[in-house]
Amino acid sequence: MVEMIKEGKIGMLEAYALVTVIIITKVFYTFPLASIKQTGTAAWYSTLISCACAIAFFVLVYLLLKRFPQKDLYQVFEAVLGQKIGRFLVLVFSVYFLYYAGINLSEFVNILKIYCMPLTPQEVLVAGFLIVTAAMAYVGLEGISRVAYILFYLIIAGLVLILLLAIPFYDFHYLKPWFGYGLGVTVKEGILRTSSYDTVIILAIIANSLQGLKNLKRVGLACLLTAGAVFSICLACVLAAFQYTAGGEYISGMNHLSRIIYYSRFFQRVEAIFLFVWVFASVIAVSATFYIALSSYCRVFNITNHRPLLMPFLFLTFAFSSLPKNMAEIIDIYVRFIRGYSLFLIVLAPVLVLLIAMLMGKRGGKASETQ
Repeated sequence: MVEMIKEGKIGMLEAYALVTVIIITKVFYTFPLASIKQTGTAAWYSTLISCACAIAFFVLVYLLLKRFPQKDLYQVFEAVLGQKIGRFLVLVFSVYFLYYAGINLSEFVNILKIYCMPLTPQEVLVAGFLIVTAAMAYVGLEGISRVAYILFYLIIAGLVLILLLAIPFYDFHYLKPWFGYGLGVTVKEGILRTSSYDTVIILAIIANSLQGLKNLKRVGLACLLTAGAVFSICLACVLAAFQYTAGGEYISGMNHLSRIIYYSRFFQRVEAIFLFVWVFASVIAVSATFYIALSSYCRVFNITNHRPLLMPFLFLTFAFSSLPKNMAEIIDIYVRFIRGYSLFLIVLAPVLVLLIAMLMGKRGGKASETQ
């Protein structure tokens, strides 16, 4: 059986805040650019198709966990696939989450250099961010989730404030034509971009830290619906402010949106609000996915204390963040292709395990009353 690091108990609101922030952080990076380039003016509702697919996927994950009460996703992998294959799959998840943390960090640092600190060496920015990541990971997931809960409301409030202040600059005629590059393209990309919501799987990984499967299901659906609304509204606002031609060129559409807000010489430079929201969200997203990668590795090899491995994993994260040579490479290879098709790992793996469990008639013990 896969040994667990003691994660502590995580409340529903803390889990909701943590996973929602991890998902929506993409909207501050190149997500709007990639979405608009793929689907044009239909980007704002193409992401809702992705959200609907993610909800269907999450329901299947819930059904898988329901067959094995008192087990989290990794323990289910081992129960269905056997120890060797199950642990290998956990190791693959560990590598993916470490890659996710590294590429998110690379996106953050590159965008920060472009807009705010062009003369600062990238290595200095990465090292500073990794120090914060190490401190967050040192205290564990319970501590990270509490920080996420505190900052969640500030992040959402800052995001809403930017969108409201930009209202005079919107022209919703720019959302036409409604079908973008065609309904078929919109639906196809909507399905493929389900990976935008794939980190909801973290809830299944930490299922034993939550209080029953009912809570897990409620939190997961709430996270996905919130993220879908945030993505859709933000994409619509970027399109309404810049048209799809320009919106598909800006590296960070939300950053540009905050920069155009200007009411008078006494009310400008609103991008400071964006920077505040963006930094906090990025710290939570990178720290949480880094910790999930580290704890997953520990569980493969029955390591009960993750802290001695912090330094090696920080070096690996630094290595992942250094892979892209420039912003264009991040967008074309790491965001559009690798992350775009990660759903074949994160989505299909649990679904295939569910099918195998059903075909082989495997299930755990009786469900508890809280499930």
